[in-house]
This record gives sequence, structure tokens and C-alpha cells, in this order.
Amino acid sequence: MVKITDKTDYSRFARPASEDEGIWLENVSVHLVTHPVGQVKQMHVHDPPQDHVIVMRSGRMRWTVEDQSLDAGPGDVIVTPAGTAHGYEVLGDEPARVVCVDSPPTAKPRRRPPDEQRNAKP
Repeated sequence: MVKITDKTDYSRFARPASEDEGIWLENVSVHLVTHPVGQVKQMHVHDPPQDHVIVMRSGRMRWTVEDQSLDAGPGDVIVTPAGTAHGYEVLGDEPARVVCVDSPPTAKPRRRPPDEQRNAKP
């Protein structure tokens, strides 16, 4: 589950305490995301269009942006301008952890009440 914060409830410095977190500000959203082993996302374009930047933290992924592909690892950055088709595949035998920066942000997901979070199925 993604921990959701906004500009009224966030730290200026990120040191994630969980696998996945997201921060929504007026003009950008920042997500810490873990993609499971073997996950594949077919070529797609964000709707509404967003500039989409990925910073690899750990693991390996094959990113395709339009007609170019990169086998990416920790420290690599993937830039997808708004309206550009892209897709990915998680490579190897460990999850891929990334920082995802999107602008403009999509609507912030609904924050679950604490009791609903505890009872949520993984």
C-alpha cells in the first residue's frame, strides 16, 4: 500500500519508512515505488499527459521510451516527456525500487482511515 501525503503533511527530506510512499504537491507528485519481480507494463501514454521521470534505486528494469530501450540499474534515470509512449519490464530475481516524479500530478488517491489500512489485504 502507498503511504499518501500532501503539502500539509510531509517532510522536506525523504527517507522512506515503507516500501511505497507518495507525496502530492501543487505541480508535482513524487512516488517511491517497488515493482515486483517479473512485472511488465506494456507501452502506454499517461492520460492526462505528464512528464514522467524515473530514478532507479535498486534492482534492474528494461525501459522502452518510444523506439529506444535501456537495461537500467541503480542510479540510472529514465525521462519520458508528456505524451510519449513508454513501458517497462522488471529483470532479474529481485524487485525494482524506483523514485517516480510526475508533473503535473494526477488526482491524489483517497487516504484510507487507519483502521481500514490495518485490515487491508496485501
